[in-house]
Amino acid sequence: MNILLYDFLNSYIQPDLVYYLEKMGHHCTNVLYRQQFDRYNDESFKTRMERDLKSGHYDLVLTTNFWPVVSKVCKAKDIKYVSWFFDSPPNLPTAECMEYECNRIYFFARADYEKYKAMGLDNVYYLPLAVNVDRLSKVAVDEGKFGGEISFVGRLYESMLPALMSHMDDYQKGFIDGIIKIQLQLYGGYIIDDVITEEFTESVRKRYKSLSDKAIQVSQKELAWAVASHVTHLERMTLLSILGKRHQVKLYTFELSEDEKRILESVEFCGSVDYLSEMPQVFSASKINLCPVLKANKSGIPLRALDVMGCGGFLLSSYQSELYEYFLDGEECVMYTSLEDAIAKADFYLAHDDLRQQIANAGRARIEEAFRYEDRIEELLSR
Repeated sequence: MNILLYDFLNSYIQPDLVYYLEKMGHHCTNVLYRQQFDRYNDESFKTRMERDLKSGHYDLVLTTNFWPVVSKVCKAKDIKYVSWFFDSPPNLPTAECMEYECNRIYFFARADYEKYKAMGLDNVYYLPLAVNVDRLSKVAVDEGKFGGEISFVGRLYESMLPALMSHMDDYQKGFIDGIIKIQLQLYGGYIIDDVITEEFTESVRKRYKSLSDKAIQVSQKELAWAVASHVTHLERMTLLSILGKRHQVKLYTFELSEDEKRILESVEFCGSVDYLSEMPQVFSASKINLCPVLKANKSGIPLRALDVMGCGGFLLSSYQSELYEYFLDGEECVMYTSLEDAIAKADFYLAHDDLRQQIANAGRARIEEAFRYEDRIEELLSR
């Protein structure tokens, strides 16, 4: 097939996707599009895409995540559009354009697939992510630089929620505090979208309006995301802080606020790492790789968890239903169901090198068996 791809986000999976498409005999034109643009209506991008389509005879357009503006052009030009989400939840305020017949939309998280399927869309499908084990196996590992007991690579998700709550009334603050306490203790269950209702959000908007005519008017989705990201922030900060007082913990992230530095004073801040060249070294050289899953991702296996196991690293993840479905807990990876459980399991597996390595090896074998790009691409192009 002759495939036109767009990379809008410097997508982590794009290089591996293109590599395997070409390895399987497809011709790819991969367009890096870095300009700021409107995801729904952008005349400049539409003109660019129409020109790209005119320059070649393409069988389909492919992107990671779904982009409505791409779908609009594909509909107008009567060409198939395949998209594969690597983010969960999808960062789209509406399902606009998803119903077009040209679309084939794949979600890596089953909960997202079921949500959009329930909306009546018959062109949505479920497809977990994949791992390029060939690439990972060729990365030379600097044990001296990246070795350590426990590592975490990822964002801390500092949230807007404290600022939003500062202008709420006492009932609204207490309601959200209660949600946070419950969600922090729930692993395998997600309540935020159900309890942050449009009715509650409207009460928050009215409260803001009573304070200022120019006050922000937050949407239900925005408020729910603020709560979810705040819960994720609290979990990650607490876990890192406690483990940092017991073991060597390395944190790989972009930057820390002064408050975060103070709370994580026992954690070694290592800055960010390059996805292709450095992150695999962290996963391979660390005795334990933490993966506290973003709370708003209700079910899907994060790419980071798959990459850890694809590198032959030991994965200690918060419980996630699809991770439990595809991998044997305690044999191919290890999951925790509370902060206390995470700490106890980190203590245990740091003291049992042979068992930890056995689990890491089994995890990698499972990745090689069931998370191949060749299989995923066959599925992507099958409809």
